[in-house]
Amino acid sequence: MSGTHVIRDLSAYEHGELSREARLKVETHLQECAKCRAAYDEVRLGARLASTLSVSNAPQSMWGQIQSPSIPQRRWIGRVAFAGAIGLPLVVFVVMFLWNRSLTGPSWEVTGLPGIVRLHPGEVLQTDSSSEAQIKIANIGQMTIDPNTRIRLVRTQPNEHRIALDRGKVEAMTWAPPRLFIVDTPSATAVDLGCKYTLEVEEDGSSLLHVTLGLVALERDKRETIVPAGALCRTRSGAGPGTPFFEDSSSELQKALEKVDSLPQSPERAEQLQIVLRESHVRDALSLWHLLFRLDEPSRGLIYDRLSQLLPPPPEVTRTGIIALDPKMVESWKKIVSQLWQ
Repeated sequence: MSGTHVIRDLSAYEHGELSREARLKVETHLQECAKCRAAYDEVRLGARLASTLSVSNAPQSMWGQIQSPSIPQRRWIGRVAFAGAIGLPLVVFVVMFLWNRSLTGPSWEVTGLPGIVRLHPGEVLQTDSSSEAQIKIANIGQMTIDPNTRIRLVRTQPNEHRIALDRGKVEAMTWAPPRLFIVDTPSATAVDLGCKYTLEVEEDGSSLLHVTLGLVALERDKRETIVPAGALCRTRSGAGPGTPFFEDSSSELQKALEKVDSLPQSPERAEQLQIVLRESHVRDALSLWHLLFRLDEPSRGLIYDRLSQLLPPPPEVTRTGIIALDPKMVESWKKIVSQLWQ
């Protein structure tokens, strides 16, 4: 075997040329190593492509020249061999190209699009109006790329797998520890906390996140918004994440919340906040909690009053302390409110 990895042994493994002991070692390593599994996928593809090549007999006149020991004829043989190599079917070049790419670093397997087998860091994948693709997110999950979507693989390493979603919609599901899969959009960064979700980016850079399992953190300018399963969150270009809300919240609350997020401090925003407070139920404490850190002190007092009715704070938490965003009081009450997204 060659060092830690088994890439140099994969061709022999595919063709059954290894001893039983060596084969077992390769199989064991492939179960643990994403890099070698990716390389093995390329080897298998190359073998399938090579199997489609037909065998042609060389011209009979060539053999007499090959048997001759003269130096000039040997040079002629070299030229014929070189010309013959150039004339091989294009599929041979494809096999060699894919094999070389597998040695340059990790990549993600792509299915559903003709001509694309793997996505490497720095490469762009774009679907048209009639196509979609499925991608394996290294060895930690999978992703569906909807029509009219453009993504770019930024990085894939053991401690981080990151893409940029320029426009369109993706659905992602992971089964890895938190914060390994990250999606950059024009208006926020979605950090996977172990979940399943859809993320759609509009032409203006705004986006809509819908989490169906687990949690996602939306981050921008050192501010984090937690979006739990069953909740959605909009982002706006230049403004970052809005306030998350559960999908079963009232339409009146959702409309008012969007205006609270987009309006500057004004009587109109205060009016919309009153609608949010009036429409809030226990699960809507998710939205109220996030609003605490986004609005002015008078608004925080109103939010405290409604939130304390829905989820009473512990004895050590006071209205004055929450309005001032006292760190200890905030953390103490958060342990109660955060049960909504655990």
